[in-house]
Amino acid sequence: MFNLARAHANGNRYLLLLGADILLRERAIVSALRTYPGPVIGMSQAPASDSANRFFDHVLRADYYDAAEALAAVEAFERETGLTPDAVVPVIEMTVHVSVALARHYGLPTLSDECLARSRDKHTMKVAFEEAGVPCARHRLFSTLPELQDAAAELTYPLVLKPRDFAGNVGTIKVNGPGELPAAFDYCRESLLEIAPTYDFADGRYQAEEFFAATHEVSVEVANHEGERAVVAVTDKSKAGAPYFTEKGQLVPSADSGNQALRQVALEACAALLIDHGLAHVEVLVNGDELSVVEVAPRPGGDGIMDLIDRVYGFSPYDVHIASYRGTLEGLPEFPTQARGIGATAFLKAPEGTVAEVHPVKDLSDQEVGLYTTAEAGDWSRPLTSYLARDGVLECFRGGQGGEQPDPHAFRAAVDELAAARTEQLFTVTGPGSGAVPEEAGS
Repeated sequence: MFNLARAHANGNRYLLLLGADILLRERAIVSALRTYPGPVIGMSQAPASDSANRFFDHVLRADYYDAAEALAAVEAFERETGLTPDAVVPVIEMTVHVSVALARHYGLPTLSDECLARSRDKHTMKVAFEEAGVPCARHRLFSTLPELQDAAAELTYPLVLKPRDFAGNVGTIKVNGPGELPAAFDYCRESLLEIAPTYDFADGRYQAEEFFAATHEVSVEVANHEGERAVVAVTDKSKAGAPYFTEKGQLVPSADSGNQALRQVALEACAALLIDHGLAHVEVLVNGDELSVVEVAPRPGGDGIMDLIDRVYGFSPYDVHIASYRGTLEGLPEFPTQARGIGATAFLKAPEGTVAEVHPVKDLSDQEVGLYTTAEAGDWSRPLTSYLARDGVLECFRGGQGGEQPDPHAFRAAVDELAAARTEQLFTVTGPGSGAVPEEAGS
């Protein structure tokens, strides 16, 4: 148990962060420790096994994907210490509903139940977009292959199938015609069922959307607080092509940072979902003046986007996210727009096969600010279909020289080249290799 004196001096209150122990979300802990006057507490099923947990003042033992289990842990901690949460802050998507349940119990600021319903289900999300005039793809629901075939008959090919729950491209697949539906249905369903035990997902919750032919995809990070909304930053996404559209990396600032129509659509999407606390991550497909909102998550963007914004613009978006859930914001600040450089992440992908060895790499260049591996010897390196295929991540930053900003396309190419070189240095893989996935934007 940590020293309780700081908690007593803070009115027996603490800040509870959910999901900040996940790779590339740990900087939320830094923000909380810097800005909150009392103890910062996390939650984990195995508090002693994750090195990120060392930076919390204390870690409650519970599954932060399970609202009932999480609440039981918080209540047990209250009985033991007399301490109660001052704010419950979700950092990753699958903790949002848990944060709402805990905050409701203790009467703390949080998202509304209606916001949660619209944000956590891709069908109700798309309906809310349609009602608000937010551009998005037409869609239909299905649970079985016959239902999918009937739904597809009401839409225009190509289509994209996806689970109604979750994100990270799990189960997402493009379908070019009726003949591809059976195999695509099996892939979509089997992908969901693989992760269902972890998140308590139910089978039969899928939807088909019309494919939007885009030149590229971006994400817009939006700060929301009690009716106010403001764009924090715009991020360029690097994606693999059809049929899975797997994300390969992120880049800040986006070439679309000054796109006012894009920024407005992102604000309207958050308003349609009634998001009124914290950061939201808005994914948008772009084709010239045409825009299509893919989905919105009421939590900070992942993949190191918050860290990229911090390096490029000189402030941590987590500060605003946490302050909104604490209820200490008197209004949203004016976010910086002058970039101090350019930053990018690239996800490492070993060839398909068994990872035989993971080698240390120490000769990093000045622009490489982080290199982390997630694959271990003995792991199977799966095909590049979703975030589950990632074997590590490379973070890079280059400062602007004399006010001149590096070209984003050239920087993206340089980071990808570095990532390929590091992947070759890091991993020895046995078994069959995988071929390249053809490039094609859209989802």
